[in-house]
Amino acid sequence: MMEGGGRGVAVRSAVAADGLVVRSVLPGSAAAKLGLKPGDRVLAIDGLVPRDVIDLQLELPEARCVAVERADGSRAILRPEAPLDAAGLTLAEAIPGGIRECNNHCEFCFIRGLPEGLRPTLYVFDDDYRYSFLWGNFLTLTNLSEADWARIGYQRLSPLNVSVHAADPAVRRRLLNNRHAPAILPQLERLAGLGTQVNAQVVLCAGINDGTVLDETIRDLAALHPAVRSLSVVPVGLTRYSRTRSIRRPSPEEAAIAAEQCERWQASLRPKLGVGFVYASDELYLLGGREELPAADGYDGFPVLANGVGLLRSMLDAWRVLLSRARTSAPPSRNVAWVTGHLAAPALQKMAGDWRRYAGWRPVVCVVDNTFFGDEVTVSGLLSGHDLIRALRSLPADTDDVVLPSGPFGFDGRGTLDGVSVEEVGAAHPGRVHLASTPGELLRILSNT
Repeated sequence: MMEGGGRGVAVRSAVAADGLVVRSVLPGSAAAKLGLKPGDRVLAIDGLVPRDVIDLQLELPEARCVAVERADGSRAILRPEAPLDAAGLTLAEAIPGGIRECNNHCEFCFIRGLPEGLRPTLYVFDDDYRYSFLWGNFLTLTNLSEADWARIGYQRLSPLNVSVHAADPAVRRRLLNNRHAPAILPQLERLAGLGTQVNAQVVLCAGINDGTVLDETIRDLAALHPAVRSLSVVPVGLTRYSRTRSIRRPSPEEAAIAAEQCERWQASLRPKLGVGFVYASDELYLLGGREELPAADGYDGFPVLANGVGLLRSMLDAWRVLLSRARTSAPPSRNVAWVTGHLAAPALQKMAGDWRRYAGWRPVVCVVDNTFFGDEVTVSGLLSGHDLIRALRSLPADTDDVVLPSGPFGFDGRGTLDGVSVEEVGAAHPGRVHLASTPGELLRILSNT
């Protein structure tokens, strides 16, 4: 969500960049009607050179003059007669110059433990406030310059997602493996003063930032509410490639204790703050053996779904709403398999049971072991192509429809992290193979005979 506005004048030079290259223009959009074309370079908006898509988002709606260079080198001045929406444009580079990289050395860093030969984008050590604002990436705030702070404040970039891990400076520096990491609480207070809200997270490492350290972190961050609007508690995920000395994933017993700890704090904070504030992730609950996740109202509007907090509850509830509103007759029985990682399997089993009560037949939930990364990695999005192929080959040949999660194939849908294409995975089974990422997509596949 983008709050506030701003023109960025105070935090950049008008001649500091080369502008932004347009990759595509949405037909019929205000940008298309203005005359913007693929290949154009946006040189200036009201005399200021846009640095990235954030400037474009904030400045185009009020723009009076847009200077562009055409693909043939000619230049034009475009004068909008109606507000422009940056959503009508796709840029060749949303953030020219590359992503800001992390200056920490966390033992549990997922990227540091990756083997060679995977999707290139997996090896980017991102720690960039711009990516946090635009796409929800988590950052640590350890690499911000004064110019960065000025821009965050002037343009009101909010919310940002921040990996806190521990409020105690010594514990946080230990986890970040960065003895120069600044204390986090003054940084969060500074963001609050700039009008920027934060969704914080703790990656829970057994014996380090759990127990009383977690209590202290929850207490100190809750004191900064509403500037810190939520805190997610997520168990550390280690792969078989991780090289760690002191980092340990919580045991089922430790996960259950941490989840209960979060719920005790929710009960204490909700009367004071109006929200529960601290939320155990789905993975923490399931690791702790919890069979039933909290009801939707326990997540206070699901502020951090993308961090795996309430995602399964949201999915299950959305599915049941869709079934309750279904107006067509149930399709005839056929053999359908839903392929998933371990994390989503309990929710999908319940959804399959709901479908049986509705239609009289049940999809099979095929749970895939992650042999590539190891059994501690349970999310579907990190399933390898080879694990998916193995799962499809194990299905009965008379399975009519196989539904794969979209996540393993990346944002562009081209291929898995180990370089296997959708077509290669689909060829592993003779049935119809589909991709789905939402309850609505699952329902459409089931309803089409």
